[in-house]
Amino acid sequence: MRDYSSISLADARRNYLATSTTAMPIGGFIAWSALAITAYLLGNQLPSFAPFIAAAIPFPLALIIDKVRGAPGLQSESRHNPVTQLFMRFITVVGLLIPFVIIAARAADNLDILILGLAILAGMVWVPHGWGADDPAGFIHFVMRAVLCYAAYLFVPEGVRGAVIAGAAALTYVYAIVAMRKPSSAH
Repeated sequence: MRDYSSISLADARRNYLATSTTAMPIGGFIAWSALAITAYLLGNQLPSFAPFIAAAIPFPLALIIDKVRGAPGLQSESRHNPVTQLFMRFITVVGLLIPFVIIAARAADNLDILILGLAILAGMVWVPHGWGADDPAGFIHFVMRAVLCYAAYLFVPEGVRGAVIAGAAALTYVYAIVAMRKPSSAH
């Protein structure tokens, strides 16, 4: 096991990138695209739990994608890296903000608010990932996602608004897949 108490921040960031997975944006694209299609087809009949699945499933999907591709994926030793620990703490912060989105959606009696809130909160995790990987693409992904999702909420007709918000989130993963630094670039 690597001793992280004496390595530089640059080395910790390199190790974080080297042990990260490229399957996360692929899993995110699949999840949010599926929500966009389902929201379009079901409209107001979309179950309220569906956006939660889209927000939560990219990580387990990434593990499956890595297994299918024969990639090492996330490694248990990575949890000792302080950069990984910061990333995981940020995920906890995002998780603690989700009840606010639930409360707002219930108060407004508007499923689109739930989809919007979860799309933006789920996108926030790319900010610490980008910082940890020393890659501006994580922050750009989040800003692009927030702007597109807010625009969809503000300018798209109500009947398809939720689907377009989810589609906007999915679209930003295309950028992430192409632009984000790959683990192989850390060496």
